[in-house]
Amino acid sequence: MNAKTISSLDVLNFKAVPLSDVRYRVLIVDDSASFQKLLTLTLSMQPQIGEIDCVSSGDEAIRKVKVENYDIIFIDAVMPGMDGYQTCSLLRKYDGYKDTPIIMVTGLTSPSDEAQSIIAGSSYFVTKPIQQLAFKQMLDRVIFMIEYKKKLARK
Repeated sequence: MNAKTISSLDVLNFKAVPLSDVRYRVLIVDDSASFQKLLTLTLSMQPQIGEIDCVSSGDEAIRKVKVENYDIIFIDAVMPGMDGYQTCSLLRKYDGYKDTPIIMVTGLTSPSDEAQSIIAGSSYFVTKPIQQLAFKQMLDRVIFMIEYKKKLARK
């Protein structure tokens, strides 16, 4: 039996194939109502995305995750009050959110901003304005990983 070699290009360009009929719940944390609407519209075009909730602060996000379960969380890095980095760090302390994909979405572009995002516990760092193709590919990877982990957990 021959093993198939997988290149890094294959990994970057795969399509998420749903392993179940589950639709994933999303929380958007951003103080800009217009960006919330844009991201909600973008996500709602994905068949694997179900309910989408929006809040406009880190404090609201922490309150929300205490009563709701989310599969994917998008957080703006720069918000009044608790910023996205602090919010992400706090979310990672909750048992139900230790492995949840958290995507930092921000207008900040420096390598130190991305490093701070990783240190805070984010899974991905996406800059605004969102580039649709790259965003779709990232979202496909996130959904694939969620479904793969669920498949492994069933074994």
